[in-house]
Amino acid sequence: MPNAAPKTAAPSSRQRTRESGVFVRDTPGVQSLERGLQLLRAFRPGITSLSNAELAERTGFPRASVSRLAGTLVSAGFLEHEAGTGLYRLGAPFLGLGLAVRSGSAVLQAALPFMREVSEGQRINVGLALADDCDMVYLDSVRKSQLGIFRHIITGTRLPMAETALGRAWLGGLAPAARQRMLAVLAERYAERWAGTRREISGALAAIRRDGFCGHDHRSGVMAVAAPLELPGHPLHALNISYRAPAEDQAPAAQRRYGELLLQTAGRIRRAMA
Repeated sequence: MPNAAPKTAAPSSRQRTRESGVFVRDTPGVQSLERGLQLLRAFRPGITSLSNAELAERTGFPRASVSRLAGTLVSAGFLEHEAGTGLYRLGAPFLGLGLAVRSGSAVLQAALPFMREVSEGQRINVGLALADDCDMVYLDSVRKSQLGIFRHIITGTRLPMAETALGRAWLGGLAPAARQRMLAVLAERYAERWAGTRREISGALAAIRRDGFCGHDHRSGVMAVAAPLELPGHPLHALNISYRAPAEDQAPAAQRRYGELLLQTAGRIRRAMA
């Protein structure tokens, strides 16, 4: 009887992470830590203080669990608790963590000179963002003011992934299997509102396949184009340009022009990173 061929060991999660550029984990995470992080995500710009009940409502966790998790985070300094009102606020460590994320991003450091150049030349906003949960978070957004001084605005601002060109571009840059998983998460989050949003996402994904970018009208006098920014060894980013909406008959030409500028800028960032 011939000897059976030796079984080939499956590649480790570390090897698959290195080869794909996307973090892979085979073992389950620590549930209490994951819940604590979800608790922290409940705080957003404009939502600076939350009660125990509000945290429970936003996370879906039982109030008793929220109380234990929040108590641990207060002890560690990541949350502050106001005894008089019972409200929780983010603690000082997040100031340093946010600065560390921004200054430690090799992609942002490579991209900023090109973002500034485009912003100055066109007097438009140029932004770079990463995904977190079901949102996009700006690493930076650059524009040139009327006085010719660069201003960094809305760093750290979160925008809904499913409803913005920035988020839809990020979805367009994902591998098909990862995109389907993310769409399933969004479908559960949006529930009965998902059908219309899914149609808009499908249109944006088709535009990305066809043109390399997608557009979106914010219905507030501002339009945007966005494209995925894929860089080996780094998380998937999304790059966008937002500009004042032109007259309706000029909108398609403006979108094409800014879309081409966006793709040129993304190409320059890729070459700089290479």
